[in-house]
Amino acid sequence: MEHFMPEINWHDREGLLSIDIDENGKEDSYRIVTCSMLKEIRIWELVFEPCYDLRTAQVISTQLAVNFIANIAGDHNHSINCVRFHTFNGERYLASGDSGGRLFVWKLSDQPPGPPQDSDLPPNKEKWVKHKSFSHGKDVTFMAWQPNGPKLASIGRDNRLLIHDVTTGRCLIETDALREFPNGLCWDPLGRCVIVQSTDRKIEIFEATTKSKANGRAKKLGSIYSFDFPALQFSSHCTDAKPTKLFHDDQMMSFKRLPAFSPCGQLVVAPCVHIESRDKNFYGNYVFTRRQFISTGKPSWILPAPKVTFLVKMCPILMELDKNTKENYSGLPHRVIWLTLTDQAVIFYDSQHSGPIAYVDNIHYLKLTDASWSSDGRLVAVSSLEGYCSFLRLSFENWGVKLTTIPAYQATPEKVKKAVKRKRSIKPVEAVPAPPTPKVPKTPKAAKTPSTPSVRQFFVTTPQQQKQPEGGELSSSERPKKRIKPITLD
Repeated sequence: MEHFMPEINWHDREGLLSIDIDENGKEDSYRIVTCSMLKEIRIWELVFEPCYDLRTAQVISTQLAVNFIANIAGDHNHSINCVRFHTFNGERYLASGDSGGRLFVWKLSDQPPGPPQDSDLPPNKEKWVKHKSFSHGKDVTFMAWQPNGPKLASIGRDNRLLIHDVTTGRCLIETDALREFPNGLCWDPLGRCVIVQSTDRKIEIFEATTKSKANGRAKKLGSIYSFDFPALQFSSHCTDAKPTKLFHDDQMMSFKRLPAFSPCGQLVVAPCVHIESRDKNFYGNYVFTRRQFISTGKPSWILPAPKVTFLVKMCPILMELDKNTKENYSGLPHRVIWLTLTDQAVIFYDSQHSGPIAYVDNIHYLKLTDASWSSDGRLVAVSSLEGYCSFLRLSFENWGVKLTTIPAYQATPEKVKKAVKRKRSIKPVEAVPAPPTPKVPKTPKAAKTPSTPSVRQFFVTTPQQQKQPEGGELSSSERPKKRIKPITLD
């Protein structure tokens, strides 16, 4: 891994609020977009150039050259909070949202750029024209593009989630059911749902394809807020078995609370973990399986971190399993790699090892604000409030082997729900006349999914926990009796 930090005033020494890498990058050449409080959007080109030894003609190092591409100004009247590239049907788009509630979608034009608007900047090399404009009542806090689609989802301080079709400009789905400053949004790579994380310590799941028949708003699939944790042990510190709120409260100051789906769609990683013990607080990331995330909201694993985390970014490249270790806590047939940000560090994890696989710290003086991963997985860009960017160039030869065949998954919330309804509707058809007092068999207990281990996997159980039966179940004498109501069939 190589670290580069060009000494460039990206936005005239103003703090950077967002950064994104274009998915159309070439080998050793990438395009990025940045924004700040300057009300301007700037596009740059990054080129990694080899440095040769004059005597041996061998490459001894690599240097990073930064080229100015374009400056987009004049339409935003407030600081710009988020920018994101997207490509669909051969057209290249750029979305930007500001603190005034305005959301613009820009499109790359074939026309030559006009004269420079600022004499202090080089002339533009590209022309970006305003394609569509949308609005929230208050600040646009975050936005996310539909994977391989024309939809753009956005959230704002007006507590609304909007999903627009940028080709037509029509609002497809809307809801105002959010609360308390939503500032994190992620699309399901299978295209079925979007998840929103807010400062009210919740993650909410919404259907992304259909509206609710009752009120025409976004259909809510679930909400993740708290969980009955067993007694856990972190090193020498213990937590009590009690209902626990999963995420940090609004005292955590950050621009984003951004969860992420894995590229295969089978894992969800959420930041802002905050677990209070008797004498210490613990932080990290929750890892959910897709099934548990949508059905029960139960985290399957916890990956600890030294400080509170606020953002998760997935590597778009899947890797083969590491054959040098037998550990594979997720049970997936491949490795998923992601990074998470604290206010000062970049921490890398994967779905096979229970601890961090890389750690980068003390690269900026002020807080980190955003991160982006290139489509080839070789470059990570990080922005900060001090006005500088860091670039981490990765070498996959040291991290493993790329997966050549990407697995296909079809599990969706809608299909799971329909299957349950179909099963229930068959029961009355198969019923036969019964005696006046039929015996109703007890419902068998649901078997545990072998691919979803308990949340205690990474922690040592306390003596009090060891005395309890497995799974924390009560004995037959302690279990409260259930009243069974007989049902007569006509």
